[in-house]
Amino acid sequence: MTRIELNALLKMDCQGLVARLVMDFVLLTTAVEVAGRWRELAERLVKVSRQQMDAYEAPHRDKNGVVDSEAMWKPAYDFLVTWAAQIGDSYRDVIQELHMGIDKMKNPITKRWKHLTGTLLLVNCLEALRSSAFSPSSQDDYAI
Repeated sequence: MTRIELNALLKMDCQGLVARLVMDFVLLTTAVEVAGRWRELAERLVKVSRQQMDAYEAPHRDKNGVVDSEAMWKPAYDFLVTWAAQIGDSYRDVIQELHMGIDKMKNPITKRWKHLTGTLLLVNCLEALRSSAFSPSSQDDYAI
């Protein structure tokens, strides 16, 4: 999402939509980024049994009962969406908890993957961004 698109959505007073898009982006990109390590992340976020993890992978298994490594993001995404729904409606809480869970992993991806940290900063500033979207045009110079 570009600065112009974000600003347009905020000017239309669509902060909820912006937050939802940001959270969906975070969940999907995290699933792709952790892919084969999703089970480790799941264990860091919540108590989840091996049977539950197998259930997330089941729909994505091929005829031989294997989840292809390139498709491993799919059970990761399924898990993250389910987990996020259990956290509640607060996109800030979901992203913060996700960030902390990733940081607890062995060799956390947040050391080389800064997108999640940046997104966390963005969602914590959404109210200020929304306010600035309705400011007089002379203040449109602020960088977002």
